[in-house]
Amino acid sequence: MKLVRSNPRKVQSTLLASFPGCTSSRSIEIEFSLALNNRTGKYFVCRDLIEALDDLTENIWYWRIRSAAAPRGLTARILGRLMTTEYVTRIAYPALDSALGRRWRANPVLFTDPLQVLFYRLKSSDIILCHDMGTITHPQLYADGVQEAYAKVFKEVREARPHMLFVSRSAQGEFHRLYGNEYASSSVVYPPIRQGALSGELEPVAGISGKFLLTVGAVGSRKNQAMCSRAFQRSGLADQGVSYVICGGPEPGYGDVVTAARSVGNVLFTGYVTDSQLRWLYAHATGFVLPSLLEGFGFPAAEAIAAGVVPLITKGGALHEITGDGAVLVDPTDIDSIVYGMRDLVELGEDERKGRLTALQRHIRQFTSAAAMAGWRSSVQRSLGSTDTKSASSVNLAAN
Repeated sequence: MKLVRSNPRKVQSTLLASFPGCTSSRSIEIEFSLALNNRTGKYFVCRDLIEALDDLTENIWYWRIRSAAAPRGLTARILGRLMTTEYVTRIAYPALDSALGRRWRANPVLFTDPLQVLFYRLKSSDIILCHDMGTITHPQLYADGVQEAYAKVFKEVREARPHMLFVSRSAQGEFHRLYGNEYASSSVVYPPIRQGALSGELEPVAGISGKFLLTVGAVGSRKNQAMCSRAFQRSGLADQGVSYVICGGPEPGYGDVVTAARSVGNVLFTGYVTDSQLRWLYAHATGFVLPSLLEGFGFPAAEAIAAGVVPLITKGGALHEITGDGAVLVDPTDIDSIVYGMRDLVELGEDERKGRLTALQRHIRQFTSAAAMAGWRSSVQRSLGSTDTKSASSVNLAAN
C-alpha cells in the first residue's frame, strides 16, 4: 500500500495539525472508507471529488488507514470487514462506543458517506456528503440494521450542524424535511457524467443481438428490475424479438430479480462489464429502462442520454431531476405504467425520438466536470472559512 505522499505545500499544515488545538486554515481531510466495499456511482463521485480537491487535502483516510491510494483486493476486503465490525459494535453497544472514543481531527473532515461519522467527533466545520436519504425513507430496500445505523448518525449530524453537501435537490429536500434547516450551509453539487463511459472503443457483449431494452446499475430491489422483468413479459415485446438486458452486480434483492426473470423469456444478465462493453450496450440499445424506487443522482440515465438513448425513468425524484421532461416518465409501483412505457420506447417514431433526445441532451449539459469542481471547491472553501462553534444559521435552500 502506498502511503500518503509528501507535499512541500502541506508541511506547514501538517506540523500545525500535530499540536492539540492548532489547525490549518488551508486544508481538509477526507474520509473515503466507502472505497473499501463500494464500486457503485458513489465511489466514482467521490473519486472525482478527491481529485478536484487534491491541493486542499491534507490526508485521505480509509477507515483507520491513511493512504494516497485506495486499498485494493484482499487488503480492501480485510479492512472493509474490520470496519464493518466496528460499525456494528458501536451501534449495538453504546457503552463500548463511548469507551472506544471517537477520533478528533483539527482540520475540517469531508465525509464521503454519513455513516463514517460513527468514527469521529463531528464538528460544525466538517462537511457531510449525502447521496440520498433512502436508508431512512426506504429501509425495506436495505439489509437489517442499516436504518438504525443511519438514524443514529443523522441524530449526531443534526446536533453538530455541519456543512451539508448533496448530489441532487431531491436528496437535499428530503434531508431538510426530516432533519430541519439549521446547518452551517447546505449545497447541491451535481456530479459530472463519467467520460470513460462515453468515449473510446466498443467491445460487443457476448450473447446479445437484435433489439434490446437496457438497464444499468446494481441489481436488486432498489432499481426495481424484478418489476421491470414482469412488465417486460406483459408487454409482449419478447414475441417481437426484443430482449431485456440487465447490466450490473448484485445488491439486496438480487435473488428476487433472478426469480422474476426466470419466468420471462429474453431477459439477459451481463453481470459487471468493462467501459468498452458498456459503451457498446449504450450504442446498440433501443431504449434505456430505470424506473427506480430510489436514486441519489442516477448516473446510468445521464450516460444513456449522452450516448443518444431515450430513457424510461421514475416520474418525480432524483431521476426526473437529472433527465428533465424529455424522458418517458412512469410510476415505478404500477406495472401497467412500465408496460406502456416500454412499448413507447420501442415504438417511438424517428421525429419524436430526435425531439426527446434534443431536450434530454440539452438538460444534461449542466453536469460537467468544470461545474462539479467549482461547486466542490466552493463548499470546501466555505468550510475552511467557518469557525467550529455550535452556532449555525437556518440555510436558505432556495439559494443553494
